[in-house]
Amino acid sequence: MKKASLRLVLAALLTIVLLLAGCGQPAKYVRIGTASMGGAFYPMGNALAQLFNEKIPNMKASAQATGGSAENCRLMAKKDIELALIQSATLADAEKGQGQFKDGAIENIRAITATYFMPFHVIVRKDANINSIADLKGKKIAVGPIASGIEVNALTLLKAYGIEPKDFQAIHQSQEETFEGLKTGSVDAHIYATGAGSAQITDVMLTGRLKILPIDPDKADALLKDHPEFGPMTIKANTYPNQAEEIKTIAGSGVLTVRADVDPDTVYAMTKAIFENLDFLKQRHDYFKQTTLENATVGVVYPLHPGAEKYLKEAGALK
Repeated sequence: MKKASLRLVLAALLTIVLLLAGCGQPAKYVRIGTASMGGAFYPMGNALAQLFNEKIPNMKASAQATGGSAENCRLMAKKDIELALIQSATLADAEKGQGQFKDGAIENIRAITATYFMPFHVIVRKDANINSIADLKGKKIAVGPIASGIEVNALTLLKAYGIEPKDFQAIHQSQEETFEGLKTGSVDAHIYATGAGSAQITDVMLTGRLKILPIDPDKADALLKDHPEFGPMTIKANTYPNQAEEIKTIAGSGVLTVRADVDPDTVYAMTKAIFENLDFLKQRHDYFKQTTLENATVGVVYPLHPGAEKYLKEAGALK
């Protein structure tokens, strides 16, 4: 009887020790910078947070709505977030210290993986007398929130056509307001790099009052020469309502990034969780269908984080 009682006491003590050991593991708090709630980055960030919380012990991840890619770079620099979804064009500027980052390059960003391709959509109202991108001079152009990736991309494309900020009326507002403005006429045009088949663009194209312009081949060639973060892309005919012809354009990529000082083991665990649970992510956002080991480094200008690099090498995506 005494031996049985002793075994029970020892078992109880062992249980308490194990529980206390588990309690002693500090939570890993991870804040994921995204963009406005109306875009793709926010729901994608939420999906990633859900995945990390389910698959990584002690992980406490959450998606945060932000002003977009450029703000995410600055939030990373200030260590206000640990991860961020950032457009490749914005990363190129931040890495080189140019464009909106002329005050200094941001050095503490590292890459985990590219997530999806983002073809440029130049959406214009048919009644605004705009037949080519060159006709955007003097027009009301929605360029997204200030310091967003949308603005960076818009200014990059317009500059290729010799159109400077002084040459048009820039409208800074949320995506929800922009797409409503395209319907009502308060906006003449919107330049938006997002995944082909975007629900927001599909919705406005249903009106029949809008069209999507191609990028002229010579301008596309010049952009691709100067911007290795972009690549050529064709939006297939009938991707959207009232879009009977294919559209020649260029595309960047949406890159999942992480601060350089985040623990390599944590980044390894997150990278592993992503590529071993792609079905989980695809069920939560269609754009994750383009997230593959083969595309992991497309549009990536910053070095890979050592934790991500370790997993990608193990998975055969890197030599």
